[in-house]
Amino acid sequence: MRFFAKLYQFLQSQYLKDKHREYMRRFKIDPTARLPYLENTWFHGNITIGKHTYFNGGRIVTGPNSKVVIGEWCAIGHNVNIIAWTHDPEHPTGPMDKRPTIEKDIIIGNRVWIGSNVFIRESVTIGDNSIIGANSLIIHDVEPNSIVGGVPAHLIRYKNGSQQV
Repeated sequence: MRFFAKLYQFLQSQYLKDKHREYMRRFKIDPTARLPYLENTWFHGNITIGKHTYFNGGRIVTGPNSKVVIGEWCAIGHNVNIIAWTHDPEHPTGPMDKRPTIEKDIIIGNRVWIGSNVFIRESVTIGDNSIIGANSLIIHDVEPNSIVGGVPAHLIRYKNGSQQV
């Protein structure tokens, strides 16, 4: 049994190394960015990740006409979904190659902290130095220096207590 366990660990390790190399090749990921949980990570499309950012697992997906740009020094929790496309509500089902979609960019600024289990929809911009609370649904832009949370997310307060809602 130990042999099979060691074999599994070796194969898993090789798979994750290959996946890391492939992601660094296919996407614009700064070499200082960290993807520590690649076994729980899936990227597809036009993706840029800045210096010293870490992504703890989840999905980042764009269509061919949209992109996701994540700034520098961002901290992104577990099971975060950043999806830059959605179904067209007029034609939501049918064959994938014939079904229209809506694609819009997602831009995440520098020094943004995104908690675990967050879903970020298409066309959202998150300003620098913001905090997104865990389990939030982001459907609108987030101003710089904001703390937001909820489903859908709403402003809780600005950082440093400069303004309160």
